[in-house]
Amino acid sequence: MFDKRVGLVIPSLNVVVEDDLRRALPVNVGFHIARVRLRKTQGRVTQAALLEAGRDAVEQSALLADAGMDAIAFNCTGASLSDGPPGAQRLCEEIAGAAKTPATTTILAVIRALRASGLRRIVHVCPFTAEFSTDEAAFLRAEGMDVVTSRGLNFTDARLAAKLTPAEICGIVEKLDQSDAEGLFLACANVRAMEAAEELQQRLGKPVVTSNQAVLWDLLRTIGHVEAPQFVARAPAAARAGAHAR
Repeated sequence: MFDKRVGLVIPSLNVVVEDDLRRALPVNVGFHIARVRLRKTQGRVTQAALLEAGRDAVEQSALLADAGMDAIAFNCTGASLSDGPPGAQRLCEEIAGAAKTPATTTILAVIRALRASGLRRIVHVCPFTAEFSTDEAAFLRAEGMDVVTSRGLNFTDARLAAKLTPAEICGIVEKLDQSDAEGLFLACANVRAMEAAEELQQRLGKPVVTSNQAVLWDLLRTIGHVEAPQFVARAPAAARAGAHAR
């Protein structure tokens, strides 16, 4: 039996979250998954669909809670921020209230993770079109982040974004980094960014926060797990030493 259990509500098409959890979650923490659909209009996910997914996540969280979760996360970056900062906080409170369980969402976890890593000036990379990357960047700025540059990769299907390999992600992101950025945020729970993050931190010498890493850290922090600090993004030791020397 596990010492603690966490529940995650994710989009029905997501194929990455469970792999990240199996690879990274401490062995004494179990996880359980519920899913919501991101409905498409003319082949595209709309802002209305993201809002609907957030509402559906409240009900799914309550069902997860029936199994006795110690913390619950709604893990979809776009849907968790689609109603702006006040709406994001309200959604989290609704999930916690329905589940009677401590809760977080992707964007709230990301903001906490960026602050825990000491980051304010960041590069933001979103796999989707400008419609969604612009909303994400606006949310980050509203929460006090200085987004040096924000880049969407123009995917319109998250299932295709999920096929990017960690090596491909590293190649793309390395070209988008800016020298005056303190770190990077790689958005989306359905890309293999968490696998790419360590290599990127070594190459770039700065912290890289990803959606799934932030949610995993926030869940472990919430349940008081001793391994939670290991999931805070840090620059490599050599880079930190060089910064102090300057």
